[in-house]
Amino acid sequence: MPLQRPIPYVLITHIGVQSIPCVNLYKCSIKMRTIQDSAIAEKNLPDIQSNFYVSDEGNIYVGRGWDWANTYANHTLAITFMGDYGRYQPTAKQLEGVQFLLAHAVANHKLDLDYKLVAQNQTKSSKSPGINVYREISKWPHFYGCNMEQAPKCGSELGMTAASWNGGQ
Repeated sequence: MPLQRPIPYVLITHIGVQSIPCVNLYKCSIKMRTIQDSAIAEKNLPDIQSNFYVSDEGNIYVGRGWDWANTYANHTLAITFMGDYGRYQPTAKQLEGVQFLLAHAVANHKLDLDYKLVAQNQTKSSKSPGINVYREISKWPHFYGCNMEQAPKCGSELGMTAASWNGGQ
């Protein structure tokens, strides 16, 4: 499904599942291929789940990119931190990489000027994007304080359905 622009929401996730953050181009490229293979073979999806992925080094990897909706919510740009951020701290380079991507998206009219940034755990009962990423992004200017106790309401606002809450759309 094509992604409608300008995109009003950004959804932040992490790989999780005790995933060790990748630290170089070679390892991250392998991790991206593994994520894509898993999405296609195990989850029966047509492609990888998120629009973009960001490594510990701050490198940005294209998932579905700017043109195609992610599997979570079709009103969002999904950005995934590559690792388990309940266990690990995001690096300064990683946080800067995400902020660079967001600034680029706004400057190029892909993301709404007044976009709302939401963590996946605000839309459903989830540990994603991990408490350590959540602490950081909750300080950012576009963070949308959608109440975690109202997760289904917040998820619906983003265009999520029960089927898409786990990226199964």
